[in-house]
Amino acid sequence: MMLGSRKLAAVVAAGALAGGIGVGAATGAKRHHAPGVLLKAAAQYLQLDRAELVKEVRSGQTLAQIATARGKSVSGLEAAMVAAAKAKLDAAVTAGKLSAAQEQTKLGRVQKLVDRLVNAKLARRPAGARVLGVAAKYIGITPKALRGELKGKSLAQVATAHGKTVSGLKDALLKPFKARLDKAVGAGRLSSADAQARLAKISARVDALVNKTR
Repeated sequence: MMLGSRKLAAVVAAGALAGGIGVGAATGAKRHHAPGVLLKAAAQYLQLDRAELVKEVRSGQTLAQIATARGKSVSGLEAAMVAAAKAKLDAAVTAGKLSAAQEQTKLGRVQKLVDRLVNAKLARRPAGARVLGVAAKYIGITPKALRGELKGKSLAQVATAHGKTVSGLKDALLKPFKARLDKAVGAGRLSSADAQARLAKISARVDALVNKTR
């Protein structure tokens, strides 16, 4: 399955989750998050549209490599991405949704995230494929077999048919997310309360996922 701009943004979101710097969370906006802002800024600096940038990333290149190949500087790319995030944060401060001190803290996290992102290979399996892989491993069948059994059934029904519990399936699907959140808390990038809140939201989505009939 090809990695589209939404999927790429989702990959970047994983990095934002680990860094705990969601602009949307800081401003109260639900749809304008750091991942989309950073991706758009990178595409504009590199003079590429999103589709072209996705194609380059899908080939296994890092953002830094793409910039260099196009005669752009890596430092310039990072500066453009940070500036885009800062503009969002500045707007939040002006609107009274964020204090100047909070903005500085967020900006520090943005810089660290950008440093990682420009040197990371972002092309990964789509989220759906990763979920199927984890579910298949827990159930004890191959992902291909699981896809076949999901026709007209839910993950919960397939798991039960193979003698597995629905709660065990949910735990298996949540484990990677919990590990990532625990790591962020341990590194001081996220508070325990924020981690629990995020885990609760993810848990609700997993509940809906395992009970959804394909």
